[in-house]
Amino acid sequence: MRKLMKINNLLYKSISLVLAVLLWLYVSNQENPVTEQIFTVPLEVRGLEQKLTISDRPSFVKVRLQGQRHILDQLTARDIQAFVEMSGIDVGQHIMEVHVSTPEKTQLVSVTPATVNLNVEVLTTAQFSVNVSYSDSTPAEGFMALKPVLTPTQVLLSGPEDKLKQVEQVYVEVDLGDYNFNYHQQLPVKVEDRNGNLLLDWINVTPSQVDVLVPVVHELPAKTVPVKTPVEGTPEDGFEVGRIVVEPELLTILGEQPVLDGIESITTEPVNIDGATQDVVERVAVIVPKGVTLDRENNNVTAVVRIEQTKDKSFVGLPVLAKNTPEGLTPEFPAPTVNISVKGAESLMERLMGADIEVFVDLKNLTGGEHQVPVQVNLPKGVTLTEKAPQQITVILEE
Repeated sequence: MRKLMKINNLLYKSISLVLAVLLWLYVSNQENPVTEQIFTVPLEVRGLEQKLTISDRPSFVKVRLQGQRHILDQLTARDIQAFVEMSGIDVGQHIMEVHVSTPEKTQLVSVTPATVNLNVEVLTTAQFSVNVSYSDSTPAEGFMALKPVLTPTQVLLSGPEDKLKQVEQVYVEVDLGDYNFNYHQQLPVKVEDRNGNLLLDWINVTPSQVDVLVPVVHELPAKTVPVKTPVEGTPEDGFEVGRIVVEPELLTILGEQPVLDGIESITTEPVNIDGATQDVVERVAVIVPKGVTLDRENNNVTAVVRIEQTKDKSFVGLPVLAKNTPEGLTPEFPAPTVNISVKGAESLMERLMGADIEVFVDLKNLTGGEHQVPVQVNLPKGVTLTEKAPQQITVILEE
């Protein structure tokens, strides 16, 4: 009897447990039912060769997912990936399946469209100038905006050839509303067709942002001029002055227009580089010309004088030019070339070419016949002549 009661108790407990589980599932499904939801997801392109591009494709697809309501309610389009796999695909028309990567505990019901017709073309690149478009070009009362300075002034656009042909304007948008100081921002580059439609879905911009400086100054006439820093002293033997970089490189001066017209640049106090073997960095004061003021409170700039190792370079067979040839005479050179050696800062020597050097003889006041004339050389700034051969050449002046 006791054994029978024990079995009955166990049976009742098992039935109670099953009923409790069924009740929990029922309540859970009522409060958090399985449902469906549609998401608008960006369509990605994967695996396409860098030299290729797609001229037309849908930007988004509709993805329908199934899952418990509380899970779907927490999802956004960023949690779902829709893409076409283009590995190994070449130029031409292709019908591609849309793949979808879904979050855990969800099921893909459908994607619309399930396939897309894609036109694959060779990637085309072109260079365009960047313009400034003002959403508001009026600064604060009593101030005026000067010509904007963009860095860089041009960008590369890459995309399908037919889309590049539609480009009407490449620009950055500037809002000067109530500005009473210089506008200086990094702004995204926008690309529009002739109808004002943005083309950024089809075209890549390099760089995608440009540095925009719009000087905003008092309505006194103003002028933006470069800043130059002189040096005093000489570096250690075996070293040369390379570039001199000033930050900021441009400053705005204010004054009467006749005074501004006579100023093309402004200078700073000199930087001493005597015995230097490495770059010299100094804060130096700007020397403000008489009759003008700076459009800034701080008169100091940072000057960086690049100190580089001296490098030698030789040029063989540079052609000799004739200058000031007397009228009615024609010069002939039995040996018309010269070899020279120069020295200068390493970076300057790396860029220096024979075309940058002018080798010539001055024939002024010479008469007909044979003459020995000294060879002269004009060199770019920062380059020093160390040797030339021959020192003189023979010139025959014939009628």
